[in-house]
Amino acid sequence: MVGICLSMDDVPTERTQLMELDTKMLWFIAGLAMILLEFVAPGVVIVFFGIGAWVVAMAMWIGLIDSVPAQCLTFAISSLLLLFVLRRYVTTWFVGGSSNGGESIEDEFIGKTVRVVHVISGGEDIGKVEFKGAEWSARCEQELLPGRYATVIKRDGLELIVKPNE
Repeated sequence: MVGICLSMDDVPTERTQLMELDTKMLWFIAGLAMILLEFVAPGVVIVFFGIGAWVVAMAMWIGLIDSVPAQCLTFAISSLLLLFVLRRYVTTWFVGGSSNGGESIEDEFIGKTVRVVHVISGGEDIGKVEFKGAEWSARCEQELLPGRYATVIKRDGLELIVKPNE
């Protein structure tokens, strides 16, 4: 009679199967938590680490990886790859596109009409204008009285350089 001798290490037990299931579920739950955390701390970064955790859970479920170093390596590579490749595309879904259509910040001011709210004496004297509901410091070569309208020709920090509307 020929017998086959198996050690107890070779026989899967309910406990080892439960641990394997728990590790997969741990990666899945960690991924879900990270994806949900993206809604609390937006920035469109954490979501990719959540998806990376799901990649690890899926790879473990399929049987491609099982060791802890392989899990960590798969998580790091997949998360960073997703982050660097897809972030610029996904950001527009979560955050939305730019409201100024890709124009520079200067284009938001130059050529726009403002209303004078405090006298601008001319030269280097500073007065105030209203632009988009906020008061801005402004200079003009000529004197401008309150109630007149002017056009922004330049922005210098928080100060607008204007010319009178004709």
